[in-house]
Amino acid sequence: MTDVSPPGTRQPRGRARRAAVLEAARRLFSSQGFKGASLAAIAQEAGLTDAGLLYHFPTKNDLLLAVIAEGDREQDETLAQVRDARGLPLLLRMAEFGADLEADPVLTALDVTLSAEHLQTGSEINAYFVRRYDNFRAMLAEALREAAQAGDLRPDLDPEVEAANMTAVLDGLRLQWLLSGGGVSMAQGMRVYVHGAIERLSAP
Repeated sequence: MTDVSPPGTRQPRGRARRAAVLEAARRLFSSQGFKGASLAAIAQEAGLTDAGLLYHFPTKNDLLLAVIAEGDREQDETLAQVRDARGLPLLLRMAEFGADLEADPVLTALDVTLSAEHLQTGSEINAYFVRRYDNFRAMLAEALREAAQAGDLRPDLDPEVEAANMTAVLDGLRLQWLLSGGGVSMAQGMRVYVHGAIERLSAP
């Protein structure tokens, strides 16, 4: 069978260098943006030569996609607890999602920076963020629908509108948290919003 592992991932030293590049790229992409962070700066941050970085990631776009894939893996671990729940329990778990995001400020900043830089349609990164937002809203809408069917929430609620509103609040809190240096709390903001939405939408 042909080994299709990414370059530098078959030996412990290669894996460690690749991980160092990903961590350095995440930090610089989150603080300087994709366009602002050069491969040379990332290589220096990771303690590698330019050639050493290019061995693992031949292009800057390859590196960006790998950083996003690693971030996705970590966020999937965070969301695993949410996905195990359904209906009202899932919505209640969302009240703690702001605290989850505060626990990883670099990844949170990276998401905000990259999504803002790739608003133009047609790029692979733009398509990635479109899919992720679609999936996130669909997850919330399904939970709202299930909660209404179970009699926990009003049957006349609009799941798509409520899901979009909850996503917008989370996004707005995330941006304010970053711009305020943590002065605006995502954790508290999401708790207040989610519990308030559930109270507003509760069945009589």
